[in-house]
Amino acid sequence: MHNYAELLEGMKFGELEEALSVLLLNEKEDVLNLLAYNSVTDEGNLLVYTFLSSILIQEEVASTHLLISKIMGLTLNFMPKAELIGLYHGVKASQLDPCNIDIKEYLIYYNHIPEKLLSDSEAVKLALEIIKLRPESKVAQMTLSKINFSG
Repeated sequence: MHNYAELLEGMKFGELEEALSVLLLNEKEDVLNLLAYNSVTDEGNLLVYTFLSSILIQEEVASTHLLISKIMGLTLNFMPKAELIGLYHGVKASQLDPCNIDIKEYLIYYNHIPEKLLSDSEAVKLALEIIKLRPESKVAQMTLSKINFSG
């Protein structure tokens, strides 16, 4: 068993990346979320962001941007400006994988939070793109209904 926290805190990013590489994507996300937020101490750890940024430097891919977006926008959203960082990386993920409907649905989250970081017009645009390819999308339908869009 690897001590992921020890590798992260020691900034042994290569070793941490290697240790995580044998995990399934959802297991890797779980580990990184646990490293990013300690529920016992109620503290966030931005070293996870630094670690994932170092991976982006090696290879910029949508899945890494999306993971960063989720960690910053959901797990660490209590930290100042973390949701903005999350939105930035979510948009980058969508730009790198423009046909990925799941990413577009996820981005709409940023319109539904109290800070409403994604404008209504951007949310409608995304929702319409989603509906074309996934007409049954509850996220898109709810967004269009909430915004009272009649196109």
